[in-house]
Amino acid sequence: MLVVGLLGLGSPAAQAQRGGQGFTQQFNRATVLLTTGDTLTGPVQLHRTEETLLMELADNTVRTLPAVSVQSFAVQGEQYDQSRERFYYDDFYAMRQGYYYGNPLYTQPVPRRRERPDTELVRVFRTYRWNRDNDYSDFRAPGFFEQLSNGPIILLRREGLVQRPVTVTGPYGYGGYGYSGAGRTVGYYTDVKDNFYLGLPNGNVISLRNPKKDLLAYFHGNSRQLEQYAKDNKLSYTDARELAYLVNYANSLSGKGK
Repeated sequence: MLVVGLLGLGSPAAQAQRGGQGFTQQFNRATVLLTTGDTLTGPVQLHRTEETLLMELADNTVRTLPAVSVQSFAVQGEQYDQSRERFYYDDFYAMRQGYYYGNPLYTQPVPRRRERPDTELVRVFRTYRWNRDNDYSDFRAPGFFEQLSNGPIILLRREGLVQRPVTVTGPYGYGGYGYSGAGRTVGYYTDVKDNFYLGLPNGNVISLRNPKKDLLAYFHGNSRQLEQYAKDNKLSYTDARELAYLVNYANSLSGKGK
């Protein structure tokens, strides 16, 4: 298990850089568990496109850690990005411990959504093998995935950059009847999109391109119970927090998975 208690406290949040084709996030506190069993601590840069960590060590040297050499890691201290939705930095600690509505084994206080962003929350990442969403490839390479739920089937998240269009709605940006330029694309901006996966005990992942359809298909033996649970508790299949509840509940059912 990853020892998150080694994370230090007290440093200011580091900058997060998102731009171009690369996708880099910087955290000023990290604990990295290597496949050798060794543990490293210090500031880290997460290069998502390259599936690599750059860690600054105590002697001021920088060590490159490819995903193949990393088992898991925990981070804190990313600067809040105002362009993200306000609850992005939600606390998934309870979900990683198996919480879901009605779990009789969970005795801690019910987790609540954060009313303001908190980058001091610990985020946990693990290494899984995947085909980079290429359905026509059997080659699976190690990559970093954020853990959002408990197991044995784990909800995972990967963030990726997407280009979204900026359209003209009117001569002053407020729309206008008969304005010939309305609806015209005038440029693009870079946004960060969440992609969800199921992490399997064998180290592979299954993509949840359509979270509801794909989740119910994987847990097909209990799909009716899972669908009724989502309906009764008004849970969304596209909300990361609520999807974690659904995966934890699915794990609790008999005959889970394939």
